[in-house]
Amino acid sequence: MMGRTHALSGAVLGLAVCSAVPPPPVLVPVVVVVCALAAFAPDLDHPSSVAARSLPPVTWLLCRAIRWLSRVTTGVSHRGLSHSPVFAAAVGLLAWWGTGFLLPGETAVWTGVAAGAGCWVGAIGDELTSHGNRFAFWPLEGIRWPRALRFRTGGTGEHVVVGLLAVTGVALLTGTWAF
Repeated sequence: MMGRTHALSGAVLGLAVCSAVPPPPVLVPVVVVVCALAAFAPDLDHPSSVAARSLPPVTWLLCRAIRWLSRVTTGVSHRGLSHSPVFAAAVGLLAWWGTGFLLPGETAVWTGVAAGAGCWVGAIGDELTSHGNRFAFWPLEGIRWPRALRFRTGGTGEHVVVGLLAVTGVALLTGTWAF
């Protein structure tokens, strides 16, 4: 449902990170793509999500494990642990560690940063929806997007967000908004 919005928000965040703290030029596409893909990671806790169906049976088993762990730690299966900065940090560390076996050094660091940042922006995106995500800043409590500013998935609000992300992405890509 929010697939394009997750991917676009991750890609735009990747471009923003590359503008603020430029990696070696060869790693810019890596950061942008990893950030965009990682924005889907929070939804590994929902069996019908793109992330959970992407690489069966691996992602199916991962979905079951994440749902169980989320239920145990937060009391909810969906939009719980996997929608938190704690999970995003774990995804980033796992990406850094996993990439380090193949491409040690700077590439692994950038991959980890991109994966963690992308995962968290996906969780924050879910906080902006009408259903919200009370774990977007967990373990900190009480930080929520005002209900009046949330949008319905697939509705006009999401289309506005996609438009704003697209404009921001083009501006970052062309250097119009240099940090």
